[in-house]
Amino acid sequence: MKNKNHWIRIIAGVLAISSFAMCTKNNVEKPVSPSTAATSSNVQAQAVSTFTYTVKPSDWMVDGTNIPPGATIFIPAGTRGSLLFKNLKGTTAAPIIITNQGGKAIISTSVTASYGFKTQNCSNFKVIGQGTASIKNGLVVNGGNIGMTMDDLSTDFEIAGVEVCNSGFAGIMAKTDPSCDAATWRGHFTMKNIFVHNNYVHKTGGEGLYIGNSFYADGVSLSCGTVFPHDIVNAKIYANFVDSTGSEGIQVGSAVSGCEIYNNMIINSGMSPFSAYQDNGIQIGEGTGGKCYNNLISNAPGNGIIVLGLGNNQVFNNYILNSKGYGIFADSRYTPGPYFQFVNNAIIASKLGGIKLNSETIPMNTVINNVIVQPEGASLAIIKKSSSVKLTASNNYITTNVANIKYVNYNGGDFHLLSSSPLIKAGQNTSAYGVSFDYFSNPRPLVSTFDIGAAKY
Repeated sequence: MKNKNHWIRIIAGVLAISSFAMCTKNNVEKPVSPSTAATSSNVQAQAVSTFTYTVKPSDWMVDGTNIPPGATIFIPAGTRGSLLFKNLKGTTAAPIIITNQGGKAIISTSVTASYGFKTQNCSNFKVIGQGTASIKNGLVVNGGNIGMTMDDLSTDFEIAGVEVCNSGFAGIMAKTDPSCDAATWRGHFTMKNIFVHNNYVHKTGGEGLYIGNSFYADGVSLSCGTVFPHDIVNAKIYANFVDSTGSEGIQVGSAVSGCEIYNNMIINSGMSPFSAYQDNGIQIGEGTGGKCYNNLISNAPGNGIIVLGLGNNQVFNNYILNSKGYGIFADSRYTPGPYFQFVNNAIIASKLGGIKLNSETIPMNTVINNVIVQPEGASLAIIKKSSSVKLTASNNYITTNVANIKYVNYNGGDFHLLSSSPLIKAGQNTSAYGVSFDYFSNPRPLVSTFDIGAAKY
């Protein structure tokens, strides 16, 4: 398997501070992490039942009422219109598999259509695009206002190996917005066990991945009063390649526990945001806790990562390059938790500053072992909104020139350190924060001392 450094090299032009080369559908590949060991071409759909159902070219809806757990639903190769799946009920041990058959299956519709692919009241299912050496994504969703939406009380699902492109709004959406139906409210429904990985999402009008509702704290005002969106528990968003989105590359909200966002590559997010400040790389939204790590974010017009989470948020081992806003922006809105932790990140050439802390109500902001490159005359590397921001900062390496870091070949996309790098053995022990590996999934440390930045020597 190709290692992660290979995937960085394919966007070498992105990584130069002064230049960026637009990637196209034909010359990019999705990143792969050694820690996940999965690609769209080797994700396997493993059915536990002999029951199969083949979607007809004329079908626009598949009702799963009579489809048993463990069944396989085949979408034949070729191009077809939008698809709605409803009432699919697998089990944890026997999920229902939806996959392509006989080659690449393309679901294509106009951007004015509500969706390309939708699930309604479905649980314990997998949507798996099975590729080959020559077909990277066996299942393609092209168009729709929302490319793929897991909606209407859908839960317990996996989306992998799918290409989603040219949507009017979000590429992949997973949430049930609260309505006056009490079944949709927080405490009545919880979306859980969702895995979105190894997908290629590009050219979307809004967010690339839109997971969970954005209004966790205040809810939404409807004719029946103020209602609150459901929680998400155990969400893993990883190894996706997100390119050229109108708004955020990845946005996750209401993910109250077990959330991890990792090993994603996000370039060209926020190209045409529908409103101000919706142009970031990753948004850790209201109600979201957990970890955000080992991501590469390049060329965001806004912030590389914006953190509005629950206050039990760890952000580490990320490469954040050439953001026009801040590398990391943290704010405390609904944050009952004890900390924001920013550890071992590499933030290079963010126009407004490296890390901006507006998080005044957080009991402690921790900023350690980060490397921050702020060119001569640029803003400060670490910025506090006021003296009310509680901060523990140590062992951060701040410089005006990326060459001082001594990467093997920064402009060529090789972020390993030369033996002469000043980051080596200059970091604080991060084991107390659970940062026990680096961006390349190498254990920290192999020796007794720790290195600064996302990659260890």
